[in-house]
Amino acid sequence: MTYGCVLINVDNGKVSQVLERIKAIDGVIDAFECFGRFDIVVLIQTNDISELAMITAEINSIDGVNKTETLVAS
Repeated sequence: MTYGCVLINVDNGKVSQVLERIKAIDGVIDAFECFGRFDIVVLIQTNDISELAMITAEINSIDGVNKTETLVAS
């Protein structure tokens, strides 16, 4: 198993919209709003690193996502 934590910066006013889309992605085990440098934290569980990379690419393609930082444990 490979686990990831994606830290996300989102455009103002789009946090709820982005969060809803992220929660619908297969492999996302939790996603929540936070305060500080990042707006959303996403926890991901996949079979391998390539699957994790595909999910992070999908997250980056969501309208309103400015930038992400991904932490990986496998």
